[in-house]
Amino acid sequence: MTEQEINQGIKDVCEVSNEIATFYIDNNALVAKLNSVPQEELQKAWDYYASRSGVIVDLRKDVLEYLKGGKKLDIATLDGFVIKHRTGKESQYRSYKNYYSIFFPLITFYGHNAIRKFILGFMAEIISRLALNGKVKHIYFDFQGPRQQGSDKLWFAIFNKEQETQSTGLQLFVDFHKGKVKYGIYRHADASFVKGSGEMLPGNFNFAEMLKMFEESKHLILEDEPVKNKLLTIPLNQKSLYKISHGAFKSKGNESILDIFKENQWIVIHENTGNGQAESFKNDLTEGDYVYITIGGDELFSIAKVKAGSWGYVPEDITGKNGWIYREVEYIKSAINTDPFPLKSFKEFIYPSGNSTFTEITVDKIEEANKNIFEPYFGVEFISEEASIIKSQGELHKHPNNIILVGPPGTGKTYNSIDKAVEIVTGIKKKDHDDNKVVFDKLKKEGQIEFVTFHQNYSYEDFMVGIRPDIENESLRFRSYKGIFYEIAKKARENYFASLNEQSKERSFQEVFADVLKPLTEKGEPVKIKMASGIYYTITDITDYTIYFNKPSGDSRHTLSIQTLEEIVDGLREFTTGLGPYYNPLAELIRSKKKEANNNKAEPKKNYVLIIDEINRANISKVFGELITLLEEDKRIGAKNELRITLPNGEKEFGVPPNLYLVGTMNTADKSIALIDIALRRRFEFIGYFPDYSKLEESDGIFLKHINKEIFTRKKTADYLIGHAYFMAGLDSYKTIKNKIIPLLMEYFSGKTEVVEEIFKNSTWDIKYDIEKYDWIIQSAN
Repeated sequence: MTEQEINQGIKDVCEVSNEIATFYIDNNALVAKLNSVPQEELQKAWDYYASRSGVIVDLRKDVLEYLKGGKKLDIATLDGFVIKHRTGKESQYRSYKNYYSIFFPLITFYGHNAIRKFILGFMAEIISRLALNGKVKHIYFDFQGPRQQGSDKLWFAIFNKEQETQSTGLQLFVDFHKGKVKYGIYRHADASFVKGSGEMLPGNFNFAEMLKMFEESKHLILEDEPVKNKLLTIPLNQKSLYKISHGAFKSKGNESILDIFKENQWIVIHENTGNGQAESFKNDLTEGDYVYITIGGDELFSIAKVKAGSWGYVPEDITGKNGWIYREVEYIKSAINTDPFPLKSFKEFIYPSGNSTFTEITVDKIEEANKNIFEPYFGVEFISEEASIIKSQGELHKHPNNIILVGPPGTGKTYNSIDKAVEIVTGIKKKDHDDNKVVFDKLKKEGQIEFVTFHQNYSYEDFMVGIRPDIENESLRFRSYKGIFYEIAKKARENYFASLNEQSKERSFQEVFADVLKPLTEKGEPVKIKMASGIYYTITDITDYTIYFNKPSGDSRHTLSIQTLEEIVDGLREFTTGLGPYYNPLAELIRSKKKEANNNKAEPKKNYVLIIDEINRANISKVFGELITLLEEDKRIGAKNELRITLPNGEKEFGVPPNLYLVGTMNTADKSIALIDIALRRRFEFIGYFPDYSKLEESDGIFLKHINKEIFTRKKTADYLIGHAYFMAGLDSYKTIKNKIIPLLMEYFSGKTEVVEEIFKNSTWDIKYDIEKYDWIIQSAN
């Protein structure tokens, strides 16, 4: 290639870049260009799209057909085409910021072939003249853009062949933009030029000067090999770590798609990916989180860090299908061994062969992942304070199964029950309550933590099993009821046995039932259930307790009990007559779907926690009943003296699993009810909570310490002290004393104002009772 040919090529590319820049700001210029595309190029584009379809493709085909017919576009006509196809599909157009990003293929697919030929020859000429053949790789993106959404730039890069992509190392870089050219030694990681020229017009371009700069700097490219033997340590610093699999694109026919993902530094997932993976990808993945990228179980690619920005749709030109979404990442370290064959036998989700697309590598799995995945295959180790704690203390720190946080009011018992529950479930003791509350809410939503407050009318039927009136039925009848302890014990038991047998846990009745009736609940579409006879009955409506259906003849409306259906599914009840032909096929359908394994993942052992606030406000013996015995650690399932019982509802072999924990709170000042009885007291460990003056402002701490000393002197017990939380409610000290402290002291001392006055005497507040106004006078003593 002669210098004259090079200079002409540079001029041609700059002119095209300048033209395309106008398309971004002037739709009239774009319309004029579309109207000028030769018929033979339109026909080639039509032949390319003829057998294809999609949200954007169908729009392009409409415009192509219009132009092929010899008609000319104007802005109004083009707007009409876009509105027609975009209406109702607006989300799929989110990635297309302007009309050029939609219609560029009609201009660039075949009209830019001469430019592509020049760029390929130009890169080859540079590599040859610099004697870099066999030592480098090269790549370019033209005005179609790396994301197949059009671009006002054309660029190419030449980089060390040992680098996975140009973005992981240094590169000889040439860029054409808005009629100008720029070149130099470029580093993608921080988007900076190590060496380089400013932008110049094509008339000022000098090929000899470019070669001289590249010759002087080519040693930087040749020396830029990835470090393979040194272990890279990455602190997580409270960020999360995930696996993302691009296994859907692992076939050889999809290599070009994967190349685009790599060049864009994208991780992708389909928006319909189940088990909450797509939602987690969109909402849980945040800037600074880390991912390791695998191509199914066949190839390991890179460690990457998530960039700022929300998710977006992958243009269908890339994947050929709608619904793929991406997040942008920054590559940190390419795999030093890309073949994960030795890991094929590992089927847990965190591994390349695990049947998951997107999954978090939780802190309890980081050490395992470091040992089996990150260190041998990436030369990387992730460090986490929480993971280090687990490593040093064992799998999960052992906690007593039954705990009561006990103390006077305002000492943080309920507050700390949240921290304690999170510690039991995760095995991690964090000091930051706000962080724990976020985890607590998540675990509560997932069913690993439940919270209940006891009161004087709370009963065994509320806590375990019983019956309640069926308010949906016109005549008086009762339905069985399962309480909060029964439900969480069932979840914990299912997890315990599944993890013990290294099996996948069955899906719950509620989960499968909701899936079966999703068309009805989400779209209002009746659900047909196939009966043993081969004909169908139709479910038309549901409430919290009742299924409404029409028989095959459709002559009238009938009902099934959801509670009865669940009992049939669980094998606790048989229904062979009457409504049996309607219950049984639905129960069998749910039963079969329950057995569908959750992606064949062995269920890990989990801890479950039930928090019982104000545990002593109910009649404990009456509420717990026979559970008093079952709660003992040596009577739990799998223990030496395992004990199981038959429940009042007839359910046999009920036991309490060892992975269920009870955390109660008890206010020692509440003497209006009986304290917890001896039988239950010996089965719980009691953790005392008392006033912590260090948490308060100095003046409030001194004041509270004074009155607590006076209370203890008179009551001879710490049960009636006043906790620090009263001064941490956001009120000023005056209002706290007026509205919180004085009423509590009046209750403690049976309304004797003279005693309460004595308690405040010599404190930092002057507090007296006005017998004329019958109100308290409160003044600071300072």
